[in-house]
Amino acid sequence: MPEYARIRGSRRQMWFGSLVLLVLSAAANMASPLYPLLQDAYGMSDTLMTALYATYVLSCLPSLLLFGSAADAFGRKPVLLAAIGLVGLGTAGFGLNGLGTAGLFAGRALVGIGLGLGTGAGIALMVEASPARKAWLGTTSATISFVLGSGLGPILAGAVSALSGAPLVLPFMVMCAMTAIVMILIAAMPLHRPFTRQRWRPTWPSVPGPMRMNFNIAALTGFVGWTALGLFLALLPSMAQSILPKSGTLSSGVIVGSVLVVSAASQLVAPKFRPRAAQTLGLTLMGLGAALLLGSNLPTIGPDAVTSIMVIAAVATGTGHGLSYWGANREIDVLTPTKNRAGISAALYLAFYAGAGAPAVVVGILALSMPLVVATMIFTLALLLATIVAIPVPVLAQTVVRQSRAASAMSAEDGREGDSGTIRESTTADRSSQAARPGGTASVLES
Repeated sequence: MPEYARIRGSRRQMWFGSLVLLVLSAAANMASPLYPLLQDAYGMSDTLMTALYATYVLSCLPSLLLFGSAADAFGRKPVLLAAIGLVGLGTAGFGLNGLGTAGLFAGRALVGIGLGLGTGAGIALMVEASPARKAWLGTTSATISFVLGSGLGPILAGAVSALSGAPLVLPFMVMCAMTAIVMILIAAMPLHRPFTRQRWRPTWPSVPGPMRMNFNIAALTGFVGWTALGLFLALLPSMAQSILPKSGTLSSGVIVGSVLVVSAASQLVAPKFRPRAAQTLGLTLMGLGAALLLGSNLPTIGPDAVTSIMVIAAVATGTGHGLSYWGANREIDVLTPTKNRAGISAALYLAFYAGAGAPAVVVGILALSMPLVVATMIFTLALLLATIVAIPVPVLAQTVVRQSRAASAMSAEDGREGDSGTIRESTTADRSSQAARPGGTASVLES
């Protein structure tokens, strides 16, 4: 038995684990408001820019599969240090202009690998530090830290870029300094190791048959939610610059970051709902956000109104994402057997990350034959339609839509026998009269 199952960490371990997840996710998403500046500085096409974003997701998925169980084999500290180091190197690749376009793609890939490597270890670190009376605290805190960091990263990058004379260098150097501080804290922190070394092997997705329907519903909800989130992270800054020429990195960073900050905040109230209700409500709000984004591109709307609509869309999408994300995770957490938790979690997060990368890939293909704004609007319309279709799925799964064979046979028999209703009524009357007699059958049953 690994030591993690016997020894709980300290409160300081909980805070350090939260800081790790926050910095990792902030570094992974901080480039979102800077994409237009990077595109101008390197002369990159719209397709190449969307490919740059997709590189992060495409490198994160195999990292999640290959290294998901590495922390169980080698310990939390070595894996976390390796993850933070990779993310720091990838972030530095963005800040060094001399590396060119190849440096951007290499840096993006390193960030994706580091995030996939460190996510499982960071969450495990926090779960182990949960108080015995609040076993849910570690998982909830880890989820909020991850989403909150994803929102603070774009806000920090946009603010530093807007106030700096080196908008494409200083934000990444600030993040490199933050990763270095986190590495020092983790290196100095005493973390336990497993009593018995486990053999490292890839964590392949596997879902038991009895919970497959619940998993499919949660995966669908999560895929749609992270697709809506990916639309804001990857494409909204460029779209905002096209619609609002005077918008800068600060406004783009605030709009993008607010989606994730609101998502993190909404997860504080999400436990008040049942998981299926949270998923349904979240999908509805994300549908509203997609509709508002479509409306913001109407030519008759002025710049001030466009900004207001985008902010409202960001709040609706963020709230919807937080509720649906919590609902999907909670439903699977309750049903997942302990022995299958790693495989099922890997499969679920594959759906999440695939949704996050879908906007960049699809819009990048569409942008080969049309302007980026038009391609983004087409994808937003498709997202809206997909969300409308997905809204009733969580509720319908708990509703008996098809009647049983016995009920079908009864209906068919009623159709063939026109007087069956009369027969049943007389039978009911007989039973009622029998119940009125002393010692009657109905009286005995009721007593």
